[in-house]
Amino acid sequence: MSRHSAVEVLDARERLRRSPRRTRRAAGYQQPRRLPLTRRGFAGVGGGRWRLMPAPATFVAASVQVCGLWPFIVGSSRPDSGVPLGEDLETGSLVYADPISWFRAGFIANPSAMIFGLPGLGKSTLVTRWIFGLADRYIPSLVLGDIKGEYTAVIRELGGEVLEVAPGTFSINLLALGALHDAAERIRDVEQVHAGTDEFGNDLFKTGAQVAAELDALALQQATTLVLALCRLVRGRGLEDYEETLITVAIRLAHEQHDNPSLHTLDDILTAGDPALSRVAVTYSKKGYRKASQRLLRTVRSILLGPMGAYFAGTQSTPIPVGLPGGVSVDISKVARADDKVLAAVMIAVWAHGFAAIDALWELSRAQLAEWTTALVVQDELWKPMSLAPGLAAMIDQLARTNRSAGVGEVKITHSPKDPKALPTRTDRVLAMSFAEKSGMLIMFGLAKTDLRALDETSISLSRVEHRAVAGWRTPRSFRVKRRAGSRPKPPPGAGHALIKVGEAPGIPVRITVTGEELRLHDTNTRWARTSPQNLGGLR
Repeated sequence: MSRHSAVEVLDARERLRRSPRRTRRAAGYQQPRRLPLTRRGFAGVGGGRWRLMPAPATFVAASVQVCGLWPFIVGSSRPDSGVPLGEDLETGSLVYADPISWFRAGFIANPSAMIFGLPGLGKSTLVTRWIFGLADRYIPSLVLGDIKGEYTAVIRELGGEVLEVAPGTFSINLLALGALHDAAERIRDVEQVHAGTDEFGNDLFKTGAQVAAELDALALQQATTLVLALCRLVRGRGLEDYEETLITVAIRLAHEQHDNPSLHTLDDILTAGDPALSRVAVTYSKKGYRKASQRLLRTVRSILLGPMGAYFAGTQSTPIPVGLPGGVSVDISKVARADDKVLAAVMIAVWAHGFAAIDALWELSRAQLAEWTTALVVQDELWKPMSLAPGLAAMIDQLARTNRSAGVGEVKITHSPKDPKALPTRTDRVLAMSFAEKSGMLIMFGLAKTDLRALDETSISLSRVEHRAVAGWRTPRSFRVKRRAGSRPKPPPGAGHALIKVGEAPGIPVRITVTGEELRLHDTNTRWARTSPQNLGGLR
């Protein structure tokens, strides 16, 4: 048998393939069977299909870093404005989001966010990321009421100030006019203050004296509302109409007769029974007035002489500096162990004074006496004070409402959309639920199915896929212990997974990536990590 080179054999086969069908049939040539093409290659003998398909490494980077790799990159349709959070669970692309950046970009109607989620799934981790990310954009954060002390190390790392609320170290004079009055004193001698624009875009101006008078009136109104809120909180129900008027008139008399009135001054004026107060009570005898004001005096003295007196009985108020580049945090973790009413009273007072300080800075900036700084305001455990007395939801909304056009972003945090259902009246429930509906963006971590059904009663709608995803983030995939003795507890199932919703648009599922520095400064399991192996009950 003669030997032929491989090239000659291939040439002969090619000539046979191209020859007429009759010649190929006579030579015994058989047409090769076509193998089906699959995602893993050609299926069949000799097709070379891969049994296990390796996943190529995926990297996320900015376009300026990987521009030379084009076209071997995949873009994203997600918004590219805001603080980077982590990986999109659907596309793998990077997700950017925060209420201030999205508001500036026109994605949301107002710079606010409502965060829902069960404990331990990443609510405070997301807020920590926003605090760091916005600080890099020269936007400080104001944490008004840090119940667990979670943001103390973060704010200190950024060079901000931490105010620790404890008896003897932090006090709020409920009758003090605070930052608004201080701003009024500085603005009073200014010749003209910018007061906005009219419908044609022309600038409007007021005299400094006019602005100062408006600020003093606003400060007096807020002080009155704060006292009424705490009286309602102590009593557990609303005050009578004439009792609210007595408080209002008594606070006005206290400021007319004293330079620095306090809750003791209010008690003295209510006890003395000024003729103006007798007219309010519609009684013209001392005996009749004492009978009409007795119940209200008991309520005021419960604040003054009870557990709340440690924070509200003084004549001075600890100022909340809102213009610091590193931000400020009011740490109330030591109050969290106290009675629920005491904690709620401190939270309401901190919110009121914090927002008053923000408004004061805005007015000073309009008078060109200070530089305005956009800030992110964080409010945690929003529903806790509202559930303790009817009507508190409206009062808190009034005290913690600031001018949206002044450039302040707000973040409200709570556990469940069902929390408003625990409020005492239907009016409170409707108002509290509107906080979520009016928020620019809604962020949901792992929630129970019953929590998600509560959202169905509002204008917020979730698809069945979004329902299933959010409810699944709280369910463990296995019960095998993966923790070593003495080590930090593993994150719970679904930790860091969140769904970002804006209106009726499909939600963006994201897995928040935590850096080592963030974990060092924001570790909510510090005590567990320090637990000795002997106390772990045999956990391996």
